[in-house]
Amino acid sequence: MIGYLIRTITEMKQENTMSKKYEYKSKLFRKVHQLQKRLYRTRCNPGHSEDKVWFREMRIKKLINKIKEK
Repeated sequence: MIGYLIRTITEMKQENTMSKKYEYKSKLFRKVHQLQKRLYRTRCNPGHSEDKVWFREMRIKKLINKIKEK
């Protein structure tokens, strides 16, 4: 009886997990958002990491291209 309950719970848990594809995409979205926040802070605070603006913009473009891949 207890074994059956444990097996049922683990099967339910496995059914509700997100697919690896969407886990990966959500991770990329978080990275893009983090870079966008940093760019915003740089624009509000001129002199704060100004040399990294170009690098961050290119990184955002690359991440967005990865997200759009099928």
